Amino acid sequence: MPKETRPAQDYGLIGKGEDEVKKKLGEPSDISKTSEGHLLWVYRPPWKLMPNDNGTRYVEFQDGKVTKVFKKQ
Repeated sequence: MPKETRPAQDYGLIGKGEDEVKKKLGEPSDISKTSEGHLLWVYRPPWKLMPNDNGTRYVEFQDGKVTKVFKKQ
């Protein structure tokens, strides 16, 4: 994990499915795949003065369940 990325509060999402994540966090800003082929949902803050990735939350899914939640600092 890069230095500037750290585990985020997981909101009890580990092991949950996509519908449960949407109920807690809403629709993701972006959806992509990791180099391992896992689904990655990206939640960006609604507004910022300086455009960067700080405050961006990432939720990684494997086999339809959350395996990791991390945040860019």
